[in-house]
Amino acid sequence: MGAIAVIGAGIAGLTVTAKLAAHGHEVALFDKSHGPGGRCATRRSAVGAFDHGAPGFSASSAAFRAQVAAWRQAGWVCGDDEGQAAAEAAERGSSPIYGVPSMNALARQLSAQLPARVTLHTDCQVAAIEPDTAGGAWRLRLSDGITSAARFDAVAVAVPAEQAAVLLAPDAVLADRMQRVRSDPCWTVMTAWARPLPVSLPSGLSGDASRVLSTARRDDLRTGRTPVADVACRWVLHATPQWTADHLDARSEVVIAELLRAFERQLGASLPAPSHAVAHRWRYAQVVCPCSEPCGWHAALRLGACGDAWHAHGDPGSIAPDGIERAWLSGQALAQQVHSTLSSR
Repeated sequence: MGAIAVIGAGIAGLTVTAKLAAHGHEVALFDKSHGPGGRCATRRSAVGAFDHGAPGFSASSAAFRAQVAAWRQAGWVCGDDEGQAAAEAAERGSSPIYGVPSMNALARQLSAQLPARVTLHTDCQVAAIEPDTAGGAWRLRLSDGITSAARFDAVAVAVPAEQAAVLLAPDAVLADRMQRVRSDPCWTVMTAWARPLPVSLPSGLSGDASRVLSTARRDDLRTGRTPVADVACRWVLHATPQWTADHLDARSEVVIAELLRAFERQLGASLPAPSHAVAHRWRYAQVVCPCSEPCGWHAALRLGACGDAWHAHGDPGSIAPDGIERAWLSGQALAQQVHSTLSSR
């Protein structure tokens, strides 16, 4: 079995790591953040938790529906309603699915299940993938300029396409594929009110006519959420990709004010000042047009890529899978390619 480096500990990275480890490979998993999850992100605060990244996901392919069913059985995910009908709808892909008690909890559960042959390196940003001077292997150069002592038989890159393109420089063709993928950005505002809002609200709203607000989602009513004293409700507001692109470098206070005004327009009512409001910018939030292949893999170089930039199609006749499903499908596909190549050596 081989020694493999996986760069990126989001859903794609965790998936490819788990499958390679199940095949008996030694895997080193690197992520620049404090913990795994990627865009399955949850922000902790004094007013409670906010799922400020991916708000949820769907399951359209048979393989991913089976995986979601297993996660649901383990208590790692749920839908808005935990009745049998809702469970069946979620597994058919017709109802949103969430991590319990937060989106990031799903990634933490997947990470906790990794076997001992996996080593997770957090707060560790990889700057380049470089050939070993002895030949036949790879080394990783970190952002602090230090080259890792470990030698790897293969490397899998599981980060957003724009970042993957830089890391995949040793393979000009694969790097070019990633350079052609575009990810839309997204400004997100996490806000809370100490008193109930003066209007009757559903749990979510779609965008406003001015094209500032993409979605607004109430966050404190999700399954597993713990009530917080002096917090009546928490909402997550997502700006549209175009508005975000036009205001990519705006100050946080400007973003907060604009999205709150758009929220008021959508409600048709004035709102009191929130007790908590924080903005976060996702530079690479959602892939516009993924590659049609399940993943990218150069067998001779033993270098590949997976993630939501790949696998634009699931089962024939199904709807196109969303980002989290694409990441999972792509991670599964790349793990098989890596294992097949290393096993044949």
